[in-house]
Amino acid sequence: MPCGPGSGCRCSGAGACGRCWAGSSAWFCRGTTGARIFESFMGEATIPGVPMPLPVTVSESQLAEAAARPLPEIGTTARVLLACARETLSADQAEHIRALCAQVQDWERFIQQAEFRMIVPLVHRHLRALPDGSVPADVLDQLKARTRRAAMQNLAMIAVHHRLVRDVLEPLGVPYLFFKGPSLAYRYYRDPGLRQFRDIDLLIPRQFMVKVGQRVREVGFRSHKHPAWSTDDGLRFLQRFVGMMDWVSPEGVLVEMPSSLDGDWDRLPTDEMIAQAESVDIGGLRVPVPPDADFLCYLCKHHSRHHWARLHWIADLNAILAHPEFDLDAVRQRARQRGFERTVEAALALQRAAAAPEPWRANFSDPFAHELFRHCLLNLEGDFEQELALRESFPATSIDIDVSRRRRRHRLTRNLHRFKPRSEDFIQRPLPARWHSLYYILRPFLFMSRRPDVSVGPD
Repeated sequence: MPCGPGSGCRCSGAGACGRCWAGSSAWFCRGTTGARIFESFMGEATIPGVPMPLPVTVSESQLAEAAARPLPEIGTTARVLLACARETLSADQAEHIRALCAQVQDWERFIQQAEFRMIVPLVHRHLRALPDGSVPADVLDQLKARTRRAAMQNLAMIAVHHRLVRDVLEPLGVPYLFFKGPSLAYRYYRDPGLRQFRDIDLLIPRQFMVKVGQRVREVGFRSHKHPAWSTDDGLRFLQRFVGMMDWVSPEGVLVEMPSSLDGDWDRLPTDEMIAQAESVDIGGLRVPVPPDADFLCYLCKHHSRHHWARLHWIADLNAILAHPEFDLDAVRQRARQRGFERTVEAALALQRAAAAPEPWRANFSDPFAHELFRHCLLNLEGDFEQELALRESFPATSIDIDVSRRRRRHRLTRNLHRFKPRSEDFIQRPLPARWHSLYYILRPFLFMSRRPDVSVGPD
């Protein structure tokens, strides 16, 4: 739609709003729905439910310019929660939390934020240990009730681990490993009950996705988001084009089943991770988990992708670094080998900064670490939309990849993205597996005919 009156654009035309581009005969507004749909298909914009490759990267000059900005000062609630994101406190840290609690004005919001940041058990443990009167009794009661509820949810997740291994993975003889969630807590935390879980993460090789999907369907799991993904044709589509499955157990536990820990770059090959797996005991069940050094590389990459928006991730990092068997030198060596060195070092710098009484005064030698921590602090005062906005404006997952390689990959994926079949295509027009190749031809037509807010797949 041409930029100007009636287009939805507030500028006077000729790109005055800064959101328009020159077409063959007129300026077009990026703010109009039609233009955004077109741009999204061409890989240049994003609208709800329509995926788009993130920007290729940020340059070092852009990073340096961004790092010149001061870190944001966070409020009292965020400071207390950040200080509680660890299993144990020193006497000085406990006194710091006690002094901050005297300044908290809205305890209801405090409890909501502790829940949203997924550290309720840790917060309850540390506030309960403060001198009487430091925290209102009704606040401690609410935290205690939520901690008990989290414990019940954790027990349900452990039961699902047992069911997956007993009823699905072992009978099929499928190689696998668990990562994050309960396996992380039982591996690194002194008290695994202090870790809140949102879901279960199960890595399986891509070639076994259909077989595993059929089996979990038989034992009572249902597909997440849309029932079409539990059909044989849906499973074959996911295996071929997506590489990811989401299932919900009869107890309501979400199980995410990716086939890779590093997406397109494949710096953590699935077969290698499984072949070199270590093991951990979860409620009497011995399950395979990634090797320590590789696992920390993955965690730093994953949490950086989400700009460290959840405090249980910082608590995880504190628990891992404090574990008696943790070998930092081995991790750094593996990070160099795998291509995660800068990401891991940034995470370590972030962990040190988060432990300071006034974290916004931290100094960083790497502007990338500065920006990650700035975004972490911003997220502490924001919501999920804040995290999404930061992810779109600052892609952080491939910072270790050579710039020229990133640019080549971006140009390639930007073009292929236009025609690569996606989850929405299958849901809109389910085809038998033997006809799935037709999606390459049909996708442009399916794309232009569906509502732009549809989101029904695991990708």
